[in-house]
Amino acid sequence: RISHPLPRERIANLEVLVKQSPYVEKVDPPALQQRHDMMRIKIAAYMGGKAAASRLMRKNPDSLASQYGDAQTSYLFGDLAGALAKTNALIKAQPKNPYFQELRGDILMKANRPKAAAEAYAKAVSLDPARSGLLSVSYGQALMAIGTPDSLEKAVVQINKGLGRDRENAVGYRHLAQAYGELGNIPAADLATAEGHFYSGAYKDAKIFAMRAQMKMKRGEPGWIRAQDIINYAPSGKKK
Repeated sequence: RISHPLPRERIANLEVLVKQSPYVEKVDPPALQQRHDMMRIKIAAYMGGKAAASRLMRKNPDSLASQYGDAQTSYLFGDLAGALAKTNALIKAQPKNPYFQELRGDILMKANRPKAAAEAYAKAVSLDPARSGLLSVSYGQALMAIGTPDSLEKAVVQINKGLGRDRENAVGYRHLAQAYGELGNIPAADLATAEGHFYSGAYKDAKIFAMRAQMKMKRGEPGWIRAQDIINYAPSGKKK
């Protein structure tokens, strides 16, 4: 017995719902459509490469979204100078667009220019109305790459801000652990490592690092309590 509809039935049901929607004939505002097109092209570039992005860009090659896609593909496939020039042109066209500043930061990081990258990410963070956690983590990563004690302290602040908005960013915790480690704060580094493993689903490793962190922490302090939460965690249907 089949308990779920077949894929074609699901699609048919969805088509009915779409046709019944009061918004089906409404056109999205140009700014929203542009943002949607930009994200589609970015995803296509990352997931499908140049060919996938090019197929989308062919529909409207002069659009800002296509120019963004062109800059993304240049960055992803090694033309950093070209990508930077294209991104600078995008920023000139829309100086308050945080995603263009983010791309500039990505390019500069890949070009081993962390100080300039940090400046770009800082602008992206300040311009982002959604307060994306990912942008703050990227900013922190660039600050880490600068490598001074002051920049490492600032990196910890930024990465923690980002993780406060996106708690399940496992990669962010790995960067945080590295920053704490370079500052000599080993208990915090161990706890951040535990968090990274936890949100990656590697619960055994998470518990090991949580126990390490607890050994160097005062019982009852916030970090100790969080470590205990990780130690006590049991996935659904499993014993601790």
